Amino acid sequence: MDRPVISIGNIVAGGTGKSPMVRWVAQWALDRKVLPLIALRGYRSHEGQSDEAMEHQSLLPETRIAVGADRHQTIRAAVARDPSIGVVILDDGFQHRALARELDVVLVDAARSQLQGELLPLGWLREPPKNLARASGVIVTHAHQFDSALDQQIRSLHGRSPLAWCDHIWDGLQVRVGDETTVESNEWLRGRRIAVWAGIGQPDAFVAQLRSFGAEIVDVAALRDHARYGSTTVARLTQEAHAAGATAIATTGKDWVKVAVDAVGMGLPLIVPRLRLKFIAGEDAFREVLEKSVPRR
Repeated sequence: MDRPVISIGNIVAGGTGKSPMVRWVAQWALDRKVLPLIALRGYRSHEGQSDEAMEHQSLLPETRIAVGADRHQTIRAAVARDPSIGVVILDDGFQHRALARELDVVLVDAARSQLQGELLPLGWLREPPKNLARASGVIVTHAHQFDSALDQQIRSLHGRSPLAWCDHIWDGLQVRVGDETTVESNEWLRGRRIAVWAGIGQPDAFVAQLRSFGAEIVDVAALRDHARYGSTTVARLTQEAHAAGATAIATTGKDWVKVAVDAVGMGLPLIVPRLRLKFIAGEDAFREVLEKSVPRR
């Protein structure tokens, strides 16, 4: 590969905050006038597109996207189409070892690290935790503060302390009513009766965050990770939300890009949080290793 490659991955099945981190790195590249290509495998595509790819493109329209199980081939094809691409960001690339990379970052969720759990299918681990040793660096996500016990556990497996610690902040809400979308503060949720559509790896954290802003959760749809929708499914879920007495429906960024078109006539506001990363520690150290991995063109 004739472009620097940065991998953002994990060793567990389920959400660790990988998509926001991928977009943070992509925005870092854009700020340096380096055009990023986000390369994804593309799980459970919706109408020919991966939900993560749709979300990335919606939030970072300048970024190039490549979707395909053969990452090497799709990346080469994308660079051939647009030679101005200056860096490749592998979304969920830790297990894709065939492709060399300058930086191999693994995310560990502070709330559910699962580093002492079982391998799939008995547990959530994709590979043994000792394999953290081959990562360039570990970043702890969903961290409200430094955790000395988790730091020690990661050091025992990885050989070094985490490169950085960060949290995921809800920086307001997008609220869609009919075909109009406004931006509201998180306080908009207080006292609202909310139905939840969250086709993500760990929906409990999403539900807990809604409750923390004063929302009353009246219904949580049973959805698998990378859930597929469509007009029939959206109509059924909307009917269930109305039956539960919901006054609004909360969904995630990955789900928003798949349901928004079919949700125009639902009769309830559709809301999605605006996420941003807040580094607790190590942001400068992370930027430094990124700078070393991606020389200016």
